Amino acid sequence: MLRAAKLWLTMGALSSCVACAYAQSNGEDVAGLSIVRAPQLVSCTPITLIPCLSVSVTPSNGAGRPIAVALPAKDRLLQAVQIESDGAAISPFYVSSNSGSSQRPNIVLIELDISGSMNSPVSPGVTRFDAARAAISKYLDSMQEDVDQIAIVPFESHHVVPTIRAAVFTGKRKDAMAQLQAVPRPEAKNNTALFQAVFTGVQTMQAEMAALVKPGTPASDFQPRVIVMTDGKNEVIRGDDPDLLDGPLGMQQAAADVASSGLDVIGIGFGDRSEIDTDALGRLSKRVFLAATGDELAQIFHATTPLRTSELQITFLSPWGDRPSLASKDPQFVFSINLPDGRRLPSPLARYVTPAMGAPLYERQATNEEMQALIAARPPADSGWEAVLRGLLVFGGWSVALLLLWFWVPWLVWGNEYARAWALAGSTRKWGKDAGVKASAVQLRTVANAPDGFDAEQVRKRQQRSAEQTTQVQPRSALSRVGAGRDGL
Repeated sequence: MLRAAKLWLTMGALSSCVACAYAQSNGEDVAGLSIVRAPQLVSCTPITLIPCLSVSVTPSNGAGRPIAVALPAKDRLLQAVQIESDGAAISPFYVSSNSGSSQRPNIVLIELDISGSMNSPVSPGVTRFDAARAAISKYLDSMQEDVDQIAIVPFESHHVVPTIRAAVFTGKRKDAMAQLQAVPRPEAKNNTALFQAVFTGVQTMQAEMAALVKPGTPASDFQPRVIVMTDGKNEVIRGDDPDLLDGPLGMQQAAADVASSGLDVIGIGFGDRSEIDTDALGRLSKRVFLAATGDELAQIFHATTPLRTSELQITFLSPWGDRPSLASKDPQFVFSINLPDGRRLPSPLARYVTPAMGAPLYERQATNEEMQALIAARPPADSGWEAVLRGLLVFGGWSVALLLLWFWVPWLVWGNEYARAWALAGSTRKWGKDAGVKASAVQLRTVANAPDGFDAEQVRKRQQRSAEQTTQVQPRSALSRVGAGRDGL
């Protein structure tokens, strides 16, 4: 009697300590998100010409130290993150967590009691079975997709061994949820083969670990756990499966198997504590948890898995349509995430530093995962056309400026010379009849380009020489030679 009282106090203290540990590990002292890497400009071409921005944040305490929290599931992470800039909301198109690559995979086998007593109400309109399924569903929200391996199997007192050995471990949350939904509802004829469930569960986990452990992949890379949830005690009667473990010898055999396996076997007692065999749970488990309500059960399931710090990468479209629009701007952003427990973690103000003059340069190209997420987000159809139009306008403006420099500036510098040349060219065109003859400083007149009013035929006749006409050459006089010399000077 005294031993039972001591064990009861131990279980109560342990349960309280677990609740405290859970509260601490799930970040009761989390202050918000810390900026790990400041926003950087990312090129998302050819999907869009709108520049993208990317930032890395991590949950942290008041001192800025990263701390572990339970993040939303991978398929709900994108919807859990919000961005604000100048009072406007921005939706990210890509959010990822690196915790999956740094954490050891959790290999978890959940054994759910579906004995007849699980139909007992735990709250108005909610049975123990309903509360247990809801708690496990919340637990799956924190599952690391494609990293953790989880299997969910029911147990009672019929077909116990083949049902547990048929467990299928999956890394997909939707598949684990399908296993949970496939668990049959408790029936009145079902009893509780607790000893056999623990014994067979340990053997099933050992077989799974043997398949995972290979050369170069040691067992220390994994975190195997067997979680056994029950609302009562081992109870096997006639009509149940034959050869089920029962009595003191059965409990001793199951306890010895747990001790020799080295596995983390966790026992969870749910419901009325007076109906739970805490002594048996203590001997069959490495850790024991007790829960009276559905909320306590959900907290305990989360407490069974150690959390690790996570770094979130958030990528989103810039509010500005092109890089030149970012010049001399001061973009400021606040990032936040909604945790599964309802808390909201905000970040301090994060700035993207832009150059005072000129367009900022891209710091990296978007990854394939970011590109695929952007395609799924369906960016605006006119993405980046403002930048193309801006380029055309700039090109046209420079072309006009060059034309003005080429034709107008010379008139300003050499205006008099251009005026005389145009005047001379105009007078030449006025007197000339042949468009093919160009004006020059010295114009030789011929019959072909004689001015209007001259009789070209008479002039031609006069120019014709007869046979009697001869060419006479007369020597220059001295006076003529002096004049010619002056002209030469």
